[in-house]
Amino acid sequence: MEKNAKKLLDKYRSGHCTPEEIAVVEAWYLQLPFQKEAPDHLLIETSKEEVWNRLKPGRQSVKLLTVKRIAIAASIILCFSAGLYFMAGRNTLPVTAKTELKDILPGGNKAMLTLADGTVVNLDDAKNGQIASQSGIIIHKTKNGQLEYIIKEIPNAPVTGSNTISTPRGGQYQVSLPDGTKVWLNAATTLKYPYAFAKNERVVELNGEAYFEVSKDHTRPFKVKTDAQTVEVLGTHFNINAYRDEALVKTTLLEGAVKVSNASGTVNLHPGEQSKLNISTAKLTLNQQVDIDKEMAWKNNIFSFDDDDLQSIMRQISRWYDVDVVYQGKISTEKYIGDIPRNSNLAEVFKILEFNDVHIDIKGKVLTVTRN
Repeated sequence: MEKNAKKLLDKYRSGHCTPEEIAVVEAWYLQLPFQKEAPDHLLIETSKEEVWNRLKPGRQSVKLLTVKRIAIAASIILCFSAGLYFMAGRNTLPVTAKTELKDILPGGNKAMLTLADGTVVNLDDAKNGQIASQSGIIIHKTKNGQLEYIIKEIPNAPVTGSNTISTPRGGQYQVSLPDGTKVWLNAATTLKYPYAFAKNERVVELNGEAYFEVSKDHTRPFKVKTDAQTVEVLGTHFNINAYRDEALVKTTLLEGAVKVSNASGTVNLHPGEQSKLNISTAKLTLNQQVDIDKEMAWKNNIFSFDDDDLQSIMRQISRWYDVDVVYQGKISTEKYIGDIPRNSNLAEVFKILEFNDVHIDIKGKVLTVTRN
C-alpha cells in the first residue's frame, strides 16, 4: 500500500489506487463535515494512521458501500461509478452563480388541498386546528404541519366527492386519510381520494411519489391507481414512484404484501422487492435486489444516487428546489453514486455536484447545464 499521502492522493485522482487504497482515501473523506473542502495531502498525512488502523488494512478489499455507510448522516460524497473523484482545486461555478444558488432554498411542508365542493385551501397559510368539515368528517391541521381526518359520524349519503392534495415543486406533505392510512407525499405530487371511502374498497389516485402506511381492513382492499398501473393491498407499507417524466414506475414494498397489475400482467411483491413498469413498453418486471435505503431516502430527507445519470439527478433537484433545468451541448453520460442532505440550499448542493466536465449557469430559477 502507498503510505505517502501526496502520492496516494495523486494515485487516487489518476484511478490507479488498489481497492484498499481507495477505501482509505474515501473513508478519510467520509469523516469530513459537509461544509469542508476535499482534503489536501497534508491533512491526509496527519490522520492517515488513524484511518488505516480503523479500516484494518490487512483485509484484501473493502467495499465502497460498506465504507459509505460509516457516517452517512454526517458526511457527503459524490462519485463516479468507477470511484469517487475529489474536486480539490476545481472551481467550475463562478462567484455570481454561487451567490444566486445560495438564495435558492430547499423544499418544505407545502401543499394545496382541494375539497369536494371545489374549495381550495392553501395548507402553507392555514392555521393549526380545524380547516374544514364535510358530512361529519373534520379535516384538521396538526401542529407538525400534517393533515388528518377525524370522523365524528359515519355519513349516510353515498360517496359523491373527492379531495385532492397537491404538493408543488419544492414541497412535501403528510396526510392521514379518513381510514387512518398515512401518506407521505414527495415534491410535485398529487393524491386524489374520496372524503369517505366506499364500503367495499378504498381507492386513491396518485401522480408523483408517495409512501403509504395502509391501515389494515380485510373487508376493503386499498388500491392506488396511477396512469399506468394499479397497486392493491389490505394493509402494508410501500412506496410508489410514478412521476410522468420518469421512464419507470417503481413500487417498493417494505412490509406486508402487494399486488401490482397493468394491462400486461401482475406482479406480487414480498418485503424487500420492487416492481418496475417500463412506460414505453408497458412491461412489468420484478426486482428482488432492492436498496431500500435508496428508495426511501427522500422520506428520510436525503438525495441518494446509485449509478444515476446526470439527467436523473437534475430531475430530482428540479422538483425539490423548484428550478427548471436546460441543457446545452452534449449531455454527460457519467454515472454517479452518493448521498446529499435535502435540507441544503442549492449552493451547498452544487458545492458537491461540481461534476467533472460539467458547468452550471443560473439565471433566476433556470439552471443551464453545459459540458466544459
